[in-house]
Amino acid sequence: MFIKKLMGLASLAIIINACGEGTVNITDVSFQPKIVIQGVLVPEQLARVKLFRNFPLNATVTEREIILRDAQALIRDAAGQPHDLSFNPQNNSYEAESLIVEYGQTYTLEVRATIDSEALFATSTTSVPQPGFQILEDKSLLGSMPYRQRDLNGEIINFEITFDRSPGTTYYAASYTALAADTATFIYENPFGDVTTDDLIKDFNDFKYTFDWIQDTPTVPGESTIEVFSFFTWFYGDYRAVLYAADRNYRDFLSTFNQVQEIDGNFHEPAFHIEGDGIGVFGSAVVDTAFFRIIR
Repeated sequence: MFIKKLMGLASLAIIINACGEGTVNITDVSFQPKIVIQGVLVPEQLARVKLFRNFPLNATVTEREIILRDAQALIRDAAGQPHDLSFNPQNNSYEAESLIVEYGQTYTLEVRATIDSEALFATSTTSVPQPGFQILEDKSLLGSMPYRQRDLNGEIINFEITFDRSPGTTYYAASYTALAADTATFIYENPFGDVTTDDLIKDFNDFKYTFDWIQDTPTVPGESTIEVFSFFTWFYGDYRAVLYAADRNYRDFLSTFNQVQEIDGNFHEPAFHIEGDGIGVFGSAVVDTAFFRIIR
């Protein structure tokens, strides 16, 4: 999903002809090669980044052609010390074997690559969130519960994930994965619209993987809660919820990459926070995981 969206963004030239009416015009516009960056640094883990390239809209490409394998990349720590990134063919990632990400530190990515005979350079800087973020399972509503369980007043009971905030961080994202996703476990009797088996198979990943966030939380330490509404859960069975306390780069990318047209019709570019010849995201986040189950 990430690569498909970024390839389209990099290939389109968007020209606005009239206020309130967005028009996509790709005639007489030359293709511009870009380095596509996908990297989110996590504290206490090895620094790892994936690098790709874009293609024109009418190109037929394979996964192997998308991946950049011969780029020159490094990450500079807060002291300016460079840490070379080496390509690992096992996971198609560039890794800095000498760099373990630390809380509250600043890291700068520098990438050089030749694409379509053009020498390209891209750089981006991320500030890792402070320690303190963690899920508080004893204060959360997790465990097992029937689909759209109601309380004595007839109100829907949602799963809830309560967590300690990271100081200075105001954006928390949550990704939900249905671990038992299958046509046999899909909740067809949902109130959000008729979904046939053919519909499910066609858009299977859109139902299996869902995403939510809360923002503008207090910057000081304390507790916040994110509710898991039933329109994020489409299957019976176990779910994995991964929460991210996101830095500015990751926050802005998640908030804008899927919404590139304003209400008045005008288009805008997502917030990449990448200088030079690059698009994508180089950010950081503190991560924690919880589980819950929907029973029949």
